[in-house]
Order: sequence, then C-alpha cells, then structure tokens
Amino acid sequence: MKESIDTNIDILCVGNALVDIFVHTDDALLKKYGITEPVQHVEHEKVVKILKNFSNYTAGSGGGAANVAKISGLLGVRSAFIGVVGGDELSLIFEKNLAKAGVRLFLLRTNKPTGVCIFLQRSGERDRIVAAPSASYSLAANDISEESIQAARVVVIDGFILDRIELVRRLFTLAGKYGTVIGLDIGSIEMAQAHAKDIVQYCSEYPLILFMNQDEATAFYRVFHNDLDAEETFFEKIKSHTSPLNQKIQAYFQKLTYGDIFPVIAVKLGAKGAMVFSGGKAHYEAALTIIPRDPTGAGDAFCAAFLSAWLREKSFADCTIFGNKVAREVLDVNGTFIDGKKLEALTR
Repeated sequence: MKESIDTNIDILCVGNALVDIFVHTDDALLKKYGITEPVQHVEHEKVVKILKNFSNYTAGSGGGAANVAKISGLLGVRSAFIGVVGGDELSLIFEKNLAKAGVRLFLLRTNKPTGVCIFLQRSGERDRIVAAPSASYSLAANDISEESIQAARVVVIDGFILDRIELVRRLFTLAGKYGTVIGLDIGSIEMAQAHAKDIVQYCSEYPLILFMNQDEATAFYRVFHNDLDAEETFFEKIKSHTSPLNQKIQAYFQKLTYGDIFPVIAVKLGAKGAMVFSGGKAHYEAALTIIPRDPTGAGDAFCAAFLSAWLREKSFADCTIFGNKVAREVLDVNGTFIDGKKLEALTR
C-alpha cells in the first residue's frame, strides 16, 4: 500500500518509526539480560521482559527521521512523516507524540510490533541502547508514492535506511524527477563506511543537503583516502575560529561541493558547533558549551533547525547558528522531549 500526500509539505521525513523509552537502571540488570554492547539489537520479546522490571518510564516517538519531523513541527514548519508501525499500544504513543507537535502522519501498519529503543541510563556512565526495530524495517520502495515526493519541498532520509537500496534509490529518483531537495543524515560510522561511494554519486546527480557528525565525516573521508595520521583520525580541538577540522578533510569537502548550489554538507561538531560546506567554501559557527543531560536526538534537532531556517531562505551562517541553538536545547532533555514553547521562542 502506498501513502500519498494531498497538500504541500515543507519537510517530509522518511525512516524508521520507533518508540524511544528512557529508564534508569544499574549494571545488575545489564548483566541479567546480557546487554554488553553500547547498542544492541534484540528480539521484541526481550524488550518486553526488560520493561517488566520498571513501573515507570518515559516514552515517546523516536528514530532519526521522526525526530526531525517532530522538531520541525515544533519550529512551525509544515512537516510529515512516512513509516511503518504495528497495531499495538506503542504505535499510539508514537502517533500521539508526533501529532501533538503538528506532524502529519502517513503510517503503514503491519502485524509486527512497533519498533522500540530502550535507553538504559546509569549514573556517570554512557547509556546502553537496546533496539528492536521490528515493524519499522518493513518500509519498502513501493510504499512511497510519487505524489508524496512531489508535494514536499525537502525529503529527509534517515541514514539508518541506507541499507534498503531500492527504497533509497526510489526516493532519490523521485526527488530528481520533481526537483525536491533531499536531506540525508548519515546516521552512523558504519553507514558512512558502507555507503560513502553511493553518497558521492548522489551528490553529483541530485539536490542534496548532507548531514554527518565528526566521526562519520572522518570515516567517510577514509573510504577514499588513507592519508590521515593516527592522531588526525578525529577532528582536532579548535585552535582558531576558522579551522575546527582536520585540514585534509576540510579540503576534501570543499572540493566535493565546488561548482554548484548542491551538494551542501553540514558537519556537526558537538560542543564545538558545526561547519558547513557549500560552493567550495567552508563556514564555521561555534556553539556555547553545556553539560548535556542526554545527547539523544541533538543531531536530529540540528538537522531540523538547519532545514527550517534554510526553507525560510536564511543564510548558511544563520542556518548553522539556529541549528546549534536548537540542538543545545535538546541536549538538556531526554531524547526530543522538548518544551515546544522554548522552540517557539527560538523561532521568533
């Protein structure tokens, strides 16, 4: 079944529909359920067993594309989301959370349970994430209608669906056909390594705004070059206002964007701010440093805010500044459980 959109949309987000659940726990529970990796995929039944240990938890919509849709909606942008959920209570949580943010939902349903990510938070330690994507992985190429892409000004693709080659190629092909801009957040080091060559090809053929964080950018660069010294494999500490990146990586992105309006490449530098490459030039904006409560969703918030400002025809400097500000607000909450009034104030 295909979903179509019968009205104009500023940002249409396509990706994995997940419910994010945040709980505080200890090492004993991790040991009990064999949670040994920073991010661990499990069967849905195991998620159910883990949650039975908690009487209270915070739950809401999640997944990179859904986060972008939610933050965009709270920023006053006409946003929509396409994905797959089950017919369970988790799907209701997902729907209500996005609908409250003003997001139009075009959801397909399956008999599988709705996808879920549990963020197991421990005092003084990094979260352990247990993921059961389940229904979210059912989204396929033939679920995307031409009308959906034609109606949107920007289509945001969750980098975690890059392995679904037919789906991604359909999105890019339709975007090229209708002149729709693609916003792609690579999502992980693994995706950067696996799909860098495809992404470079997309850069040359389609109107693309590409987002990545510092580690993903380094991994992306190293697919094509092996000339970084060991101490240079991660972004350098900022020594000046104009040079936050390893110079070889910076030069590569400048070359990749030279000669046309697209691609635009935005590199998220966490506490150091962000750097944007366009038309062969680089622009850096620092960010105010804070102690984050939780980094989940901050990169998605930057993406949403950057695109929201870009759609309002702001300069790349303004887009980057706005992205940094909104991301900073999201760092102060679990996931994207942000007070919409704060984002309204930032928008004004």
